[in-house]
Amino acid sequence: MAEELNEDQVAANFDESKLRDLSNVAARLHRMQLAEDDMEIIVVDGELQRLPRQMEQVKEGQVMNNAGGFVFPVSDETQVRRFLILGSDKGTYHQNAEKITLDNAHRIVEIIQKGKGHKVLHELALINAENRNPKMNSMLFTLAICARVSTHDTTKKNECPILHTYSEYIRALHAAALRLLPDVCRTPTHLFEFVDYCQTIAESTKAGGAKSSTGWGRSLRNAISKWYKEKTAEKLAMLLTKYPQREGWSHRDLFRLAHPNLMDDGTHHTDREDRLEREQLFRFAVKGDLVKRKRKANDEEKAKIEESWDKRALKVPYTEQQLVKEEKSRALDLVEAYLSLKQEQSEEVIVEAIKKHGLVREHLPTSSLNSKLVWETLFDVPMPMTAMIRNLGKMTLVGALDDNRVKSIVSRLTDQEELRRARIHPLTLLTARSVYARGRGDKGSLTWEPNQKICDALEAGFYKAFVNSPPTGKRYCLALDVSGSMCSPVSSSPLSCREAATGMSLINLHNEAEVKCVAFCDKLTELPFTKDWKIGQVNDYVNNLSFGSTDCGLPMTWATENNLKFDVFIIYTDNDTWAGEIHPFEAIKKYREASGIHDAKVIVMAMQAYNYSIADPSDAGMLDITGFDSAVPQIVHEFVTGNI
Repeated sequence: MAEELNEDQVAANFDESKLRDLSNVAARLHRMQLAEDDMEIIVVDGELQRLPRQMEQVKEGQVMNNAGGFVFPVSDETQVRRFLILGSDKGTYHQNAEKITLDNAHRIVEIIQKGKGHKVLHELALINAENRNPKMNSMLFTLAICARVSTHDTTKKNECPILHTYSEYIRALHAAALRLLPDVCRTPTHLFEFVDYCQTIAESTKAGGAKSSTGWGRSLRNAISKWYKEKTAEKLAMLLTKYPQREGWSHRDLFRLAHPNLMDDGTHHTDREDRLEREQLFRFAVKGDLVKRKRKANDEEKAKIEESWDKRALKVPYTEQQLVKEEKSRALDLVEAYLSLKQEQSEEVIVEAIKKHGLVREHLPTSSLNSKLVWETLFDVPMPMTAMIRNLGKMTLVGALDDNRVKSIVSRLTDQEELRRARIHPLTLLTARSVYARGRGDKGSLTWEPNQKICDALEAGFYKAFVNSPPTGKRYCLALDVSGSMCSPVSSSPLSCREAATGMSLINLHNEAEVKCVAFCDKLTELPFTKDWKIGQVNDYVNNLSFGSTDCGLPMTWATENNLKFDVFIIYTDNDTWAGEIHPFEAIKKYREASGIHDAKVIVMAMQAYNYSIADPSDAGMLDITGFDSAVPQIVHEFVTGNI
């Protein structure tokens, strides 16, 4: 039975006409949304706005980027490559450095847990061997993860064959990573940083919950010991004195923890002609001084030396050849010179020591580093390539670079073979050019008047440091993302992603005959760049463009609307697109249909180590490349010509 009506209530009939106006407006809105591919409406700060279509997921597998747009996840190999080459020790527009590093660390651990640790190490070893990474931080961090990550207690036996094999896999991963240690850690600075990462990772991924771990297992101790033992006496002397401590670590710390002992190698050590020389250097690493050479010591001095000498070593008599080798040792001469100069004030004495022993800047007292004569002598020794590039500003400031030395600098910076031998990465040269041309350091208060010949040589060296590739003969559109997020630093350098992208684009501009350059954010600007434009001119022009939100589909849309013919679009971006009404992968499809160039390609040059890309992995005509990989020209050539 229906409820009885209250005396104050009146029965009502439904009158559809009262909703007719609303129904009509809603139907019209629905038709408009269908016409706009189900466009969504949002309210931002009280303002009604259309939701850009790039902020909608339109294809299965898309993920959200840092700006809220939908893009595609990259493969495990691509993510590892991006992290190794681009790094993350400086923050970006959307994320701080710690967040990026943590995200990449988790991704690498996930890859390892899936049984693909060999792919991580393969990528690492290849990039390291080919000098494709501008900085070592991410390389060392990844190597430490592979060497120390502990998913479980691998020492426990397991009856399950699969679980037993998984434990073997983790142990093999650790061993393989440590075998790469000498190749990756080329200086003590690298070694100290690697060890620091190892301790942190071993503690944070310790197996068994509360079980404590310092990371200093037998395998790591052996690897560190081997690193020192494999060096020649002269190489070891240079490394011990040039890099006495870094990152809060010293050689003494590593010797205390790893316990390297030459006598553990038996006759392999005691039969060597440089046996006594090496024992002296190992003692220096721990004690910080040298004892008198045996051929020069009297009986009383010898007895005193033997009190603090390795007792195992004393049981095996030294040969005459070993005594002579120690007496005439250039390695020990270098260490003695280094020790004697610590408080030296005489410019003449310092200069003579540089000439005699081949000393470098790090060997000298700080008070001597404002001397023109000292810097002239350091340069003439000759100065190593990396040190020369790093100290161009200082040498210019003190007036150490006369015409002949400038001529030498220009010759060395433009010598492709010397750049290769010295492992000079293109980003090193681009950064050096930016800082030197500015006439002031990125840090500190040094200022100088730049020498234009050196600026030009640094730019020429930048191009030569890349792996060369012949022109492809294709038509290129080089599209530079100049949105706000591209102002973030790239790969721990003072350069912004925007500046780095302009430098990268000039490689193709110089190499190819038909090239059009554009810049885009939420609007597109045609750029007047030609082959005779210098990096400084290009950067000044781009830096004066207005900022904006990001629409990575604009280059293809612009080309479609203007009936322009391109075989290749190269988009330099951080992949944080969100502001457009058409996704980049859709824009290239529409361009192919409209232009008739059905094999038109898109290359995405990633400028940050994020785990996503605008490139659709299912489209064979789209390729994601890690920006500032020194192999970029070669990779582009292979992709454009259809070889990959």
